[in-house]
Amino acid sequence: MRIFLSLFFISMISMAKSLYLSQLPLPVADIINLNTNECDKNCLKEYLKDGKVFSFISNYKNMTNDTNLSKDYETLKIKLNIFNTKKTNIIKIALMVPKNIIGRYTISTTNTILAYLLKKGVNFDFELFDSKDESLQNIQDTANKIESEGFRFVIAPYTYKGVKRLLSIKSDLIYYIPTINKNEITTQKTNFVFGGIDYEKQIEKLLVFTNDKIAIFADESDMGFKLSSYIQSNNDTRIIYKKIIPQKLTKFKSFLKYNKKLQGSSIFLNTPLVKTSLLASQFRFYKIRPYALFSTQINYNPLLLNLTQYEDRKDMYIANSIGKSDDALISTNKILDNNIFYDWINYSTSIGIDYIYTLYFNSEAQRLFDENILNNQVNYDIKILKPTKSAFSEVTIY
Repeated sequence: MRIFLSLFFISMISMAKSLYLSQLPLPVADIINLNTNECDKNCLKEYLKDGKVFSFISNYKNMTNDTNLSKDYETLKIKLNIFNTKKTNIIKIALMVPKNIIGRYTISTTNTILAYLLKKGVNFDFELFDSKDESLQNIQDTANKIESEGFRFVIAPYTYKGVKRLLSIKSDLIYYIPTINKNEITTQKTNFVFGGIDYEKQIEKLLVFTNDKIAIFADESDMGFKLSSYIQSNNDTRIIYKKIIPQKLTKFKSFLKYNKKLQGSSIFLNTPLVKTSLLASQFRFYKIRPYALFSTQINYNPLLLNLTQYEDRKDMYIANSIGKSDDALISTNKILDNNIFYDWINYSTSIGIDYIYTLYFNSEAQRLFDENILNNQVNYDIKILKPTKSAFSEVTIY
């Protein structure tokens, strides 16, 4: 998938105090349709329903007399400020993904990059390169293809195993890895910048709020194992209980009922959102009264407020590294049905494209994010939050 765009974003009228019209001709945008199949009215409606706005625009071609579709087309042109132009001074950005591994993040990461470039109003050449999986050969072949097509800057959301293989190949491209923290991997390569969250530091921040009894619940995933290992590394004497929960297990009676060890303990939930919500509710059902519940970024999600009752989460602490985002950038992401406020990979990707743009393409541009890049790693602030009745509230440490 390749997209060429040249556009100029006009400040939102609702936010502007005044608007002056320039005598210069307005710059405009081309969206090239790479789909060889014809798209009828039903096809266009499906694109809109699925939020595929660029596919809708590129296939529209004034081919329909449907009034509603025409209005949708004109509305999107205004919102995205899309016109027709020549492609000059193009910023070239490649997205390299193992689609079979990261699944839905292929789409959301794509939309995150597009939202940033649209917000900036720059000319760009953006292409997605799919390595399918994280095999060494496919990674090397994909990197070679990216380089052969004239790209220099690559955003690559790979897993730990994929990043290790990416580091081992011969490549002079500049990579931003939004998914892995540099502390998790050993490398001296200077052409790699990492944007992953530091879960170990999040655990350290959470431990400040614990008492002298720690219990750990985790699933069978690599993340569950990693988070548990961070807790265990310095707190072996305080850990009085640990339970690994199989992925498909949803009934916890066998290890919760009459479990006196959990009474008054600091319970870490190194589990995904749904399992965390189930555990929180069943603690109260089985009359377990923890000292408090603790979790990292993996459970910073507004759905937590819907999946749990307030009484189940009122003594819960969650670590969060997602900071402030530009309001216009958030709005542009929403147009593309994308979220950077709660999704940390999308947030990290936004920081990455912001870093690449301001360092290599426009050094005079002001960065949209406050996070610094130190020793090729994004340096995140960590806030401790409590889920209240309707939102997440920051906890102040005195």
